[in-house]
Amino acid sequence: MTRRDLLAAGLAAGIARGDTASERTIVVSVQVMFDRGAHSGQGLGAREIAAFNALQEKARRDYAISGIHFDVHAEEGAYLRQQGYSEIPDKFLTKSSINLFVTETLGYDIDKDRTGGCSIGPRAPSRRSGGDPFYEIFLGLRDAHDTTLEHEYAHHFTLDTLHRPGAAGNLWADLRNDYWLWRQRHGTPIAAFRACAHAPWARLA
Repeated sequence: MTRRDLLAAGLAAGIARGDTASERTIVVSVQVMFDRGAHSGQGLGAREIAAFNALQEKARRDYAISGIHFDVHAEEGAYLRQQGYSEIPDKFLTKSSINLFVTETLGYDIDKDRTGGCSIGPRAPSRRSGGDPFYEIFLGLRDAHDTTLEHEYAHHFTLDTLHRPGAAGNLWADLRNDYWLWRQRHGTPIAAFRACAHAPWARLA
């Protein structure tokens, strides 16, 4: 490990040690969309929905340690549009929530490493596109592990998804967040997860 790596690790640990015990609860709004197009248009089954509920409940318990609560509501009828790449039609998305799309398995354009999850933040307009103002999480239940959903939440909570780092930056964020999630699961509040307090989908209780 280089001196720069050691400095970064020390900084990350210092942020994570911040005191959250006396701070107000952060309430995060999540809009859940169960893929209407899954299983040839039949949608997700009861067992798959129960599997999602178990992942969300685990995230609820773990993030409560850092003073983060979830306000979860459902949006019916959402699906992925396939036009050489996968996207959720804008009519199903909202700027005031994290848009969580749940399906059986994700396409390789979203999840090429088969981790079962992907988180995407807003993108500014460019010459090629009009931009994207939404915060999204894609969850593929077949490949997801019991920590996948909270890992994707962490990228939004630490504001990782406001930037577009290279491969090295993504790897560092993954390792850092997984370390913080491990500490949180063992009872340590993580102040860095509260960086989202002023995000458009979060509010102080």
